[in-house]
Amino acid sequence: MRINIEEYELPHIDSGPYGITTGKDGALRFTQHKTNQIGRMTVDGKLTHIDLPTVNAGVLSITSTAQGDIWFTENRVNKIGKLTVTGEITEYTLPTSDSGPFEITQGHNGDIWFTEMNGNRVGVISRDGEITEYDLPDPGSYPSFIVAGTDHALWFTEWGSNQIGRITVNGKITEYPIPIKNAEPHGIVVGSDKAL
Repeated sequence: MRINIEEYELPHIDSGPYGITTGKDGALRFTQHKTNQIGRMTVDGKLTHIDLPTVNAGVLSITSTAQGDIWFTENRVNKIGKLTVTGEITEYTLPTSDSGPFEITQGHNGDIWFTEMNGNRVGVISRDGEITEYDLPDPGSYPSFIVAGTDHALWFTEWGSNQIGRITVNGKITEYPIPIKNAEPHGIVVGSDKAL
């Protein structure tokens, strides 16, 4: 089977593209870590960019919601950002400084869940903008990727403590050690068979 790969050059050679998601309108949205922008690319390759209001934010991961909003982590400045379908950006400063927000996803009830890699926490922003943070039991877990499971809980990787974590919408955390020593789990997705 032959696979055809097309590459699209970005205007800034050192923009640092990192996370990518498909928006509700079918266009791709992606973060540009070094140029401090959110990019948008249509299916025919047309590019536009939006500058973030906070300088040197360190934008990393990105997700689109069923409502059409785009949410992203601002790793260097301890913020979570939201880009609405009308182009407005709102930034939410996390209560704990230097938390290092990393990955982000939408939960089943519309809340936005994210990992705090440096802060050793999982956080959530409710639909009314309230932020709640949950400390992980093991120090140095370095939670990275997070995904909404089919059981209505959120599942995340803990590469520092070699575990897979599960958190309910009420904040109950369960951890599952990986039997392979030093596996350092990083990414996580829900497969077509609904398993993680």
